[in-house]
Order: sequence, then structure tokens, then C-alpha cells
Amino acid sequence: MIRSISGAEEPRATTEAARGAKGVGMQQTRVVEIDADAFADAFAHRSVAIRHHLTDHPLFTIDAIADLADRLPPDSVRRERGDLPLANYGSYVDVGDGPPSQTVRDVERNGVRISLRDIHQAPEYAELINECLDQVDELVADREGGMTQRAGYLFITAPASTTPMHFDVEHSFLLQIKGVKHVYVAAFKDDPAALQREFDRYVDGRKCDFAAMQAVAEEFVLEPGVGVYLPSYVPHWVDTEAGISISFSIPFHTRYVERAEAVSRINKRMRRMHLSPRPAGASESVDKTKEAVIRSWLKLQEARKKLPT
Repeated sequence: MIRSISGAEEPRATTEAARGAKGVGMQQTRVVEIDADAFADAFAHRSVAIRHHLTDHPLFTIDAIADLADRLPPDSVRRERGDLPLANYGSYVDVGDGPPSQTVRDVERNGVRISLRDIHQAPEYAELINECLDQVDELVADREGGMTQRAGYLFITAPASTTPMHFDVEHSFLLQIKGVKHVYVAAFKDDPAALQREFDRYVDGRKCDFAAMQAVAEEFVLEPGVGVYLPSYVPHWVDTEAGISISFSIPFHTRYVERAEAVSRINKRMRRMHLSPRPAGASESVDKTKEAVIRSWLKLQEARKKLPT
């Protein structure tokens, strides 16, 4: 059973004095409102709703987004069917035809889900991403080694679209700009072993137990002005209502997330050899060793690319 949590509910009330204290009560910037207590309790484990003031921002009009789509490198623009199955979907299949700006402007009729990735490549979007994440940086502080990489994405989807279940490496905030989006998050907060099992299956390309995810999932209803925090390595999926949907995602890495990504790559190879590796976080010393192996391997691959052919 999916337990629904309305994102439209007001964040937990706090006193004016508490709002001004670091790490206590409601933390505010010009664009984002985050309940610091709720975020601290949820960080790296489960999702919480937040609010923002970006619905009328000029960077998020259809014309501005269409212009951005044409300016981004081709590998930063993804166009795929909007009616994909939610569970155990295969690899990305591009359905783009013509310039990306045309796909964006026709999104209400073309049945496409458009993902603009790494939009921080455009300076004006980088500035907004930093404005949002600077406040989050204070809340994260030194947790998981502190915030490292920052990025930004835009999702523009046709009416009644879906985003299949997936795990993201990074933490992120998904902010709804236009339309209504339902986000389902299966944190398995009472069963971390099940979360690890499903993550391993996903990384290995094996079939996940989507029914088990649905049984524990929380639903967040995102209307314009509402957002949700999504922890790293927690499965989630999305569907939208009638009308187009525009969402702004601001992911960020921490030092721990970077190490965990390296560990997951090593562990995947070890499982192929029929070994049972320790998951990320089980042993810091083992994780550091695995990270060092991956870094050395990547440096070797980069060196090989520079060799004359």
C-alpha cells in the first residue's frame, strides 16, 4: 500500500527566534524554504516535503527552457517516450526528432519526456542552482563529509507521463514549477537489508521487486511551489497528471556519496565473480581501499586514451 503525503501541507511551525538559529526551525533563502529539523532527521534516509518560490522565475518559461535545450551539448539532452513502464525498464531510447527546442515547445502534444541534464553549464542556471544549494550546504554541514559536487536538471514532460523506478547516486531536491507530479519513494526505513538487496539488483541489471517497493512507498504530491528531498540510493518513481509538467532538480554529492559510488562499481564486479562484497558504509577502511582501486583504474584508462594509435 502506498502511503500518501501531501506536499501541500505547511512545513512544521517554528518560532521566529528558532528560524534565525542555524540548524533549528525553518531555514529560508529567497527561493527555497526547508524545515531544518525535519531535514536533519530525514537526511540520507527518507524524503521530506519543502517549499520554493520559483514558479514564476523567468528561467523556467517554455521559451527560456527551449532556448536552453538548443544551447546545451547533445549529450545533455534526453528525449524519450512519456508512457514508459514504471518497473524494471531497460536502457534509454532516444525518440528525439528535430531541434530540442521544438520538442520542448510541442511537449503538450508529442508524448515525450525531456530531460535537460547538467544545466549548470549555462551560467544563469548555475547562479540559481548555487543560490538554492548554498542554504542547503549550511544544513548538510559536515554530514557525510560535506557537500561536494553540485548540478542541475530540468524535466519537461507531456501530460500523464511516467518516470520509471530508479536509484540516483546523489542527494537531490525536486522542485515542481508547473503541473502536478506524484513522486513515490521507497526508503525501506524499517528494512535496510531489503533496500540494499534491491539496490544490488538494480546495479547488476537484474529484476527488482517492484511490488515490495510499492508496499512501503510514500507518495508526495508536488504542486507548483512544492518540492521534495530525495536521498541518495533510495528508489523512486514518478507519474504526472493532465497538463504538462516542469520540474527543477538540484542534485548534490557528498564525500560519502562519491566513495559509495566507487564502492558500488567494485561490488558489482565482485558479484559477477560470485563473491559477496561488503556494502558501502559497512567498513570505512574497506571502502577507502575500493575507492582507491577505482581511482587508479580510471587514471589508467585516461592514460591509455592519450597513447598514440
